[in-house]
Amino acid sequence: MSCRGFTLIEMMVVLLILSVTIALVAPKVGSGWKRLEDGDFLQVFTETIKRARLFAINSGRPAIFRINGAERVYDFVSPPQKPIPQNVEVFSEHLEKDPESGDFFITFYPDGSLVGSDFDVVFDHVRTFRIYINPLFGTVRVSRIEAK
Repeated sequence: MSCRGFTLIEMMVVLLILSVTIALVAPKVGSGWKRLEDGDFLQVFTETIKRARLFAINSGRPAIFRINGAERVYDFVSPPQKPIPQNVEVFSEHLEKDPESGDFFITFYPDGSLVGSDFDVVFDHVRTFRIYINPLFGTVRVSRIEAK
């Protein structure tokens, strides 16, 4: 009478194969999730810029897109309320600064024009994206900047 089943060696081989597979796949899946989160932030950030411009055009009065670096928030309402994730840094060389609140800002006017500049958004000190805002048409474009 023989017992049917797996030997200890067979079980160890299967566990070894599973462990190696998980070790190879898990980092890929994790980095994929990270890129999705980064993409979500970029999308919401650029949509907020576009909404500020549309608000200025539709309301007939200037709208201000604000970034508060100390509080790590942005929005086109005052005070800004949308959070900037901890792994994200936002840079721009030509933004105006509000002396009262310390916010950096871009002003959109009812004719669609703006006073401000482009942004560099850096994720985890590694991946850099530039957000271009056309000063005449207000169109927003995002492109990845490759490391040098």
